[in-house]
Amino acid sequence: MTLPSPVRILSCHASYHCRHAGACCTSNWPIPIEADRLTSIRAALATGRLQPAVGNRESAVDAAPDAPAETPAILGRAAHQCVFYDRSPAAAAGRCHIHSALGHDELPLACRQFPRVSAHDPRGVSITLSHYCPTAAGLLNAEPPDDELTIVVNPVGFPATGEYVGLDARTALPPLLRQNMLMDWASWWTCEDLAVGLFGASEDPAAAMQRLRAAVADLETWSPEDGPLIDRVNHAFASAITRSAPIAPPDRPQVIDAVFASIPADLRPPSFPVAQETSLLATRRYLAAHAFGSWAIHREGGLRSWLMSIESAAALIDAGAGVRQGDLLLRHLAE
Repeated sequence: MTLPSPVRILSCHASYHCRHAGACCTSNWPIPIEADRLTSIRAALATGRLQPAVGNRESAVDAAPDAPAETPAILGRAAHQCVFYDRSPAAAAGRCHIHSALGHDELPLACRQFPRVSAHDPRGVSITLSHYCPTAAGLLNAEPPDDELTIVVNPVGFPATGEYVGLDARTALPPLLRQNMLMDWASWWTCEDLAVGLFGASEDPAAAMQRLRAAVADLETWSPEDGPLIDRVNHAFASAITRSAPIAPPDRPQVIDAVFASIPADLRPPSFPVAQETSLLATRRYLAAHAFGSWAIHREGGLRSWLMSIESAAALIDAGAGVRQGDLLLRHLAE
């Protein structure tokens, strides 16, 4: 019998549970419905057990003749929101009519997973959260503000038996250290842990980014003749704290331009609304959330792509995007 994989998540995210904020339901996103859920939803609509909050039963599901077999329809939308989302004050504890009538398991996969961003590898599954979700964003400033940022395993809200669908690297090669040079899994996991520790221990997110740049630059020069890579990882992060010559950050406007260029033209906003200044605590946790459970580490650039994904998050925060707009761009709109 295959045992469930351990679930790892940042301590600041471990208490997450849905509070029905509705950002995912009111962003005019097309939400695909899997074939089995579509059958359940249509049956419940036919019997009257399920009713849309907006419109009528005929407009509750949009099916297209050329839709893929696995997701043959999308949830209906009206006034930029899912028709099953109830905005009325009386529905505060059960705004989603599908969830209220049929239960969590009958929701489409996108609804069941949001705001979870999951990455599977040979060790288990690592979960970070999209802070476009207002509830997830609120956790970045949650008390106690001086707690140690750690990685916790199998917290109550994220059990090993849960459903976590995302990037699957369980049978993939380890990430790239640099072109034509792979890391090993243990060294990557140590690098990830130490990066989280950097953001957790530093009062200054900019200083933590400086140390991360230094550690990555050091690691990229490693060769097998230098000894075990995992020893170099530990040394690189330890010595980055005392590095005398800081590495200049990438040009912020260029980084932000690259983020916008990665968004398909039909989804690309002209700019982002400047938010209130993000607290240092929230910034540190936000950057840790982009260092942890990363999909970027599995891209072609490997370790360099991972660093640039964190640089992008830092550049958006520095420019005043705020954590919600930042993750809307980075986690939902960018390709």
